Amino acid sequence: MFRSTTSDGRRRPLRSALGMVAALAIAVSGLTIGTIVSEATTTESASATAVAGNFDPGNIISDQNFYNGSAMSASSVQSFLNSVAPNCKQQSGGPACLKNFTQNMSAISAVSGRCSAIAGGTKSAATVIAQVGAACGISQKVLLVLLQKEQAIVTTNAPTSYMYLHATGFACPDTAPCDPAYYGFGQQVYAAALQFKRYQASPTSWAYQAGRNNSILYNPNAACGRKTVYIQNQATAGLYIYTPYTPNAAAMSNLYGTGDSCSAYGNRNFWRMYTDWFGSPTGNGTPYGHLDSAKASGTTVTVSGWAADPDTTNPLRVAFYVDGVGKRTVTADENRNDLAATLGASNVAHGFTASLTGIAVGTRSVCAFAINQGRGANALLACSSVTVKSAPPIGKLDTVTGGAGSIAVAGWAIDPDNAQPAHYKVQVDSVGAISAAADVTRNDVAKVYPGVGSTVGFSRTIQNVAPGSRTVSLWTQDKPGAAWVKVSERSTTVTAKTTGSTGDSGTVYGKFDAATGGAGTVDVRGWAIDPDVYDPVRYKVHIDGVGAGTGTANANRTDVQRVYPKWGADVGLVRTITGVKPGKHTVTVWYQDLPSGTYRSWGSKTVTVTAASTSTKPTATATPTPTPTKSPATSTGKTGAVGGSFDQAKGGKGTVAVSGWAIDPDTFDPVRYKIHIDGVGAGTGLANATRADVERVHPGWGSDVGLSRTITGVKAGTHTVTVWYQDLPSGTYRNWGSKTVTVS
Repeated sequence: MFRSTTSDGRRRPLRSALGMVAALAIAVSGLTIGTIVSEATTTESASATAVAGNFDPGNIISDQNFYNGSAMSASSVQSFLNSVAPNCKQQSGGPACLKNFTQNMSAISAVSGRCSAIAGGTKSAATVIAQVGAACGISQKVLLVLLQKEQAIVTTNAPTSYMYLHATGFACPDTAPCDPAYYGFGQQVYAAALQFKRYQASPTSWAYQAGRNNSILYNPNAACGRKTVYIQNQATAGLYIYTPYTPNAAAMSNLYGTGDSCSAYGNRNFWRMYTDWFGSPTGNGTPYGHLDSAKASGTTVTVSGWAADPDTTNPLRVAFYVDGVGKRTVTADENRNDLAATLGASNVAHGFTASLTGIAVGTRSVCAFAINQGRGANALLACSSVTVKSAPPIGKLDTVTGGAGSIAVAGWAIDPDNAQPAHYKVQVDSVGAISAAADVTRNDVAKVYPGVGSTVGFSRTIQNVAPGSRTVSLWTQDKPGAAWVKVSERSTTVTAKTTGSTGDSGTVYGKFDAATGGAGTVDVRGWAIDPDVYDPVRYKVHIDGVGAGTGTANANRTDVQRVYPKWGADVGLVRTITGVKPGKHTVTVWYQDLPSGTYRSWGSKTVTVTAASTSTKPTATATPTPTPTKSPATSTGKTGAVGGSFDQAKGGKGTVAVSGWAIDPDTFDPVRYKIHIDGVGAGTGLANATRADVERVHPGWGSDVGLSRTITGVKAGTHTVTVWYQDLPSGTYRNWGSKTVTVS
């Protein structure tokens, strides 16, 4: 393809056995047209700056410098040509100097994935170089250096027609005449640029490839030997495909002259000329890359791109700044096969995708910096202006299944403005039933809504729901405020829960799962079922032989329900005993067996309790072993409206503490309650806290009739707290009044 040059840079024919050897060598390298042979030296001025010790055969020029199609404008190229050959004069009968040269060129159509279209017309050499570089994404500096190393046409004072016809040496094999189809300055410049883009577009189709070791000849004479070169980037690979020799020690020891009979100079000269004219072709090792996109979804900005460093193939760290403030740093190690043409097929793990969460609403400047390795310094990849808008919460009730006195719900909830799991509430017929944060992993949802994490799901069962058609609604809190947004609603039918006698008989059974000591507390877990009745079993907890708590085992245990479906899910014992002294204690659980009413021990466990915080007062103390005071049956045999009191609502730091009591004349079981804050459900449960004062007035219902609940995560400010108690057998909730609190 290209012929050797003389000492002043002009091309000369080489029709010899040497050319035949070179032809064979290049056939192996995968070139489709012509032969490349050695290129001799060109003599430069004493002001040259290249230093042989800076030459790296595996990194002759960086990709960012080589493929920068906007490196120089036409006017910049013209100024450069004027400056490097100020004494050039047109010879008699010869062509004009390059700085004065013009050519009438036909229009060139676009080549997909390679070069865009170029309009025809009469153009100066500077315009040709600038337009071809821009259309093909090849640096105008690279094209100038290529012209000089091939024909010395840039600095010559006496240009020839041959120089213009074969300007870049394209399609000029050493063993045959040049192809006249490519004669002409403009044709040569475009053909060479297009060829480099072919190399880039199919990097694995050639013998020399980036990202691996390559065995490269010193000279067309194979007897001169080879050198193993790790080619670091596609630009350097392209130079070796175009001129497939690496300089030997002799060529590098006389940087501006000749070496020995085994020396080849093409790639040495390219590096030296570029350095002399434009500075370091490798950019001093500074990392480079591209910020492909920065898109906002709610208050999350998702950024993507790639980053690489000329000094290493290892992944880089990329730091992101929003309005000048560091937000996040990630490792750019995602596979990006589209980078093969730039970095080499085995060096594509340099991509990044990151979500920047909690970005303030407004127009923001998002900047990406590649963190340097080795030589150079950290590099700004790009900054992008992004408009961040508040996004409403979203969610879905995937399933709503009515059962016997219960509703099973599952779904997901997302607040795009909040990086933490969303807070959600579930209401049944507009009355709060669940208030919690999403706690189930939903990778399917995360794929659709990237940037919000995968903990967006929930799955709960609502107990003690009155039979009939029920409307279930899902509400998601809209952060950073405190408003709630209804995002989904479905209907279901609830059947009556089976209560009373089962028609069978047997001894109570269950399990004392665990007792766990804490700071002044003991957590007790278990479950119980009585074969005689469908109603929840009553329990007692003893600590060191002294009664510490009583209640009804009606916590949600869906695992038990799967084994014993007739008794439902509300068969669990979940109780925290507070005010326990530090030290080791023996915890015993007792379950009541009907119809006898006796309590059976379910074993003991030893726990260690640590001292409670000095700022926290015990809220319960061990009491003497209680004796049964309630009828073992659920029904009282009487009827009447639920009664009780909403004693107090007290605001704290992010909390509201609610207390009261309730008794339903129709049943001895604890009454269910609901708490609303500002009209939105905030908590539900059973009023089964100890209230000995109420027991003295209403002895038939025992002491576990109290409401004692602390709602957490409440926004600072003034709030209205409302308490509702459930009235059986209708299942409706009665409003027990409202109180105003101030939360700090």
